[in-house]
Amino acid sequence: MAKITIQNMAKELGLSRNTVSLALKRSELVSVQTQEMVLRYAAKIGYIDDIPGKERAIEPSNKGYRIMILRKPEGAVYWDKVINGISEEASKNHCQTQVAVISDEEEENGYFPLGLDEKIDAVFCVKLLRWEYVKKIKDSGYPIFILDGYQDSQKEVLGDVVRSEGVKSVSFLTRHLIEQGMTRIGFLNEHSSSYESMHDRYIGYLDAMKEAGLSLESNLVEPDMRDTDFYYQSTFDALVERFGTMPEAVVCGNDQIAQYLTLALRKKGLRVPEDIAVTGFDDDESDRLDPFFTTVHVNAKWLGQRMVQVFLWRMQNMSAPYEKIVVEGKVIIRKSSRRL
Repeated sequence: MAKITIQNMAKELGLSRNTVSLALKRSELVSVQTQEMVLRYAAKIGYIDDIPGKERAIEPSNKGYRIMILRKPEGAVYWDKVINGISEEASKNHCQTQVAVISDEEEENGYFPLGLDEKIDAVFCVKLLRWEYVKKIKDSGYPIFILDGYQDSQKEVLGDVVRSEGVKSVSFLTRHLIEQGMTRIGFLNEHSSSYESMHDRYIGYLDAMKEAGLSLESNLVEPDMRDTDFYYQSTFDALVERFGTMPEAVVCGNDQIAQYLTLALRKKGLRVPEDIAVTGFDDDESDRLDPFFTTVHVNAKWLGQRMVQVFLWRMQNMSAPYEKIVVEGKVIIRKSSRRL
């Protein structure tokens, strides 16, 4: 006999997995009629013990939701801040969280993380995983909440999205360089063609350059490096060698890129900002290297808190269209971009 699961029951009853799960918990978010239907069916097939007849009052459960947070093995402080925000906001709302680290092998082969079972009410992706992997989790009946979005418009939207703004802020940073008389301005970033937030940062750079009538130099612009082979000092040493004639400034997609670039420039005897101005994004790595980077401050902890708030709203509005929440950042001008 096949194993009885919530997903099987949802299919037989013509309901969503989440509705069946909530009904089994006697949640007030599900109508009494639907609860009774689910409970009677569950008792009939032996999933739960038999229940009394219609006269039985179904009490709403005070039990909170359980959230599984998926992340990659990378240890950037940024992701820790997001997860801390999720955990704090979840705890305030009587929800439990658990973190699962997804290896490249698990992602490539579609292996679900340990602990992903019928007790989990939602899955949060704080580091974008392959669309196909997240789609498989969604198809198993778990509501999905994503930090950032997939840039490919041909792919199905998998869930609600919370992400940082990037077009206006990076356009501002680029204009800040142009207004100081810089015209040969490069751009370095990862996944601009894959992730919405990274694509926005590239668009912000392009908009400012176009508005100023400045041409792009292909050897100075690399918007789509992949993180699997990107974050090594040797990668940036090679990038600087390919520059040829050095640019006057480089706009970087995040502070980590700005840091690696600055170290590579120093190896060539070049100073930031005296010889080349550099900007970053996230305000995450600024205390690791002098000069401090001009950047865009992103409140990573708030992004995590906002994900939980969106999730709680969604649990009461399951049929509403997916939403995309864009959180503004704050441009911070520091000495790495000032022409002395």
